[in-house]
Amino acid sequence: MSTNITSLGNAGVLVKHGSACFVVDAFYRGFEGVASSPWEGVNRIDRVDAIFVTHAHWDHFNPGEVAGAVERTGAFVVGPAAVTGKLKEIVPASLLIEMEPVGCGSSGKYIGLRTQVGGLVVTAFRTMHSSGHNSYLVELPGLRLLHDGDNEHTQHFDRDEVGNLDALMLCPWQGSGWADFIETIRPRNWFLIHMTGDELDQHARGEFMPDLCDRVPMEPVALRPGESLLLKEEI
Repeated sequence: MSTNITSLGNAGVLVKHGSACFVVDAFYRGFEGVASSPWEGVNRIDRVDAIFVTHAHWDHFNPGEVAGAVERTGAFVVGPAAVTGKLKEIVPASLLIEMEPVGCGSSGKYIGLRTQVGGLVVTAFRTMHSSGHNSYLVELPGLRLLHDGDNEHTQHFDRDEVGNLDALMLCPWQGSGWADFIETIRPRNWFLIHMTGDELDQHARGEFMPDLCDRVPMEPVALRPGESLLLKEEI
């Protein structure tokens, strides 16, 4: 079963896997030097099963546009309380799924909170960035995808729990420990997200964090808004 991943700008992605379709951090406000502008086609998306929001920062979440997408598609919205609280007056309660993981346990590892959204199995992790930030592991038959949002400390993941990934999306915070993380879990594909236009240009020239990017076991994917990648199917 094929998987197609499209960048929607900044940390936003559209994932199509067989008949399933979901987005993460798709609806937001761009800001020069911080977050690339949203892909112009994002508000034409008319079929999606679930809308995941990692946190309520404006460069990841625009409540009005999320509500408009729900009206067009009938999709569920999954997010922390800081997100769902801003949608309760504009999105039907039956379509809001609030996920509030507990954070790290006594072992220092993130503790996942698991649920099902339609045909998707979702595990949310309360990861470290803002007071209400979730990373999401989304599972379907033939697909395991982790969207790490703005998580600043990948070293707190239980690497057995989030291993065997077909796709990993992460923000290249220099303090996140992501180079070691990728070397350990070795995802089949990994994507740099939350990159400005200038950073995408640097990556294209091989100049974006070369001391870190050169360490990991495979070339990262850095899609510009509107660009897509069809993942190779496992044989």
